[in-house]
Amino acid sequence: MRTVWCCSRAGGIADSGRKNMRPRSLIIILLVALAVRLLALTVMLPKLKPDVDLDSYRSLAQNLAAGSGFVASATDGRLLPNVSRTPVYPLFLATLMRVGGDKLSLFLLVQCLVGAATCALTTLLAARRLSWGAAVVAGLLVTIDPNSIVRCVDLRTETLFTLLLVGGACVIVWHDKRWWGWMLGGFLWALAALTRPIAVWLWLVALVTLLGARLAWRARVGFFAAFLAGYLGLLGIWAARNVALTGHWFVSTISTYNLLVYRVAGVEAERTHQPLEVVQQRFLSESGDLQFYESRAAFDSTLQTYRLMAMRVLSSAPALAAKQTVVGWGKVLFGPGARSIDNMLVQPDGTSRWWPKLYALGLLVAAALTVMGAVKLGRVAVLPWAVALYFVVLSGGPESNSRFRAPITPVLAILAVGAVTTRRQPT
Repeated sequence: MRTVWCCSRAGGIADSGRKNMRPRSLIIILLVALAVRLLALTVMLPKLKPDVDLDSYRSLAQNLAAGSGFVASATDGRLLPNVSRTPVYPLFLATLMRVGGDKLSLFLLVQCLVGAATCALTTLLAARRLSWGAAVVAGLLVTIDPNSIVRCVDLRTETLFTLLLVGGACVIVWHDKRWWGWMLGGFLWALAALTRPIAVWLWLVALVTLLGARLAWRARVGFFAAFLAGYLGLLGIWAARNVALTGHWFVSTISTYNLLVYRVAGVEAERTHQPLEVVQQRFLSESGDLQFYESRAAFDSTLQTYRLMAMRVLSSAPALAAKQTVVGWGKVLFGPGARSIDNMLVQPDGTSRWWPKLYALGLLVAAALTVMGAVKLGRVAVLPWAVALYFVVLSGGPESNSRFRAPITPVLAILAVGAVTTRRQPT
């Protein structure tokens, strides 16, 4: 009896020790990831344009901080409401401006913190279905991933978006049998969709996840309703703002804008053997800019022109459009991003001759392991592979690049590690 008690006590002490190691491991990953990103920031900051304003995010934030509303300068210099960008990232920058001023160093420092937090959350997400050691490896892979590091010094949405995406996934998988877990997850994913509109259809991932879960149909319906309650509220508020302006219900015009300026222009450029930039300028001069709102009449006319031009060009060369989509998927998964922040640099550096090829080879291996991991883990990993598939499918086209891989790097790392490790038993 004494022997049994001693063994039980020893086992309890060991279990307690392992549990105590978990928050310690998360803190270590957070600190290591932060150190790596701060080192990158220290090296890159002197090379960056201090007044960089990519995609009007900084201008929008400046006007929000000044109380002028969600407006920015259009291509003709007029200050107009922006209907292509969504509010979360500009609000994030505006808050930092109100706290510490309009300083690029401040923005990027906070983004380094956000990126480091994502690495820790990746470990937490992986630990739901993998052993703790394997989960730590997944977090470390994101910690040292060059593309994830570079995005922290890029004044665009990817770093904040990835945190919201992974944070929502963590809530859902760790509280998948509680209605409030699905509602909170939906709320975080709504914030993600209001950071990058490509996520506006993320409810499909939630639906696929519930269809693959071992739950009664009544529970699935209830949890999905809770998710939609958290998800649609924020999106509905922003869509209501847009309908009040334009008379049309939408979250963002960026998908329509990208359809014409990148996908359709890409097809036309290849079909007519013209430079893409020339075709883009011609299309914009003929159709107008759908990113800014001037009046309802002008908006309706521009929207109709975009749709007609897109239908005409794409219907004339469907095979070419399909080919460019597939090529775009390859760029998302295997593009090293050697020149990914050139438009932020004062003087763009020359491309290295060796590391992009080595990195692309590593991405190829990681992709193979990801597929193996998705097959091996099966239904217990529905959410990670559904998230990965969602973003890869929607990111295809001439505009595709390594930026689009940043949000799915955490789930790709989890699936890749899952291919070579034992999975945790579902609870």
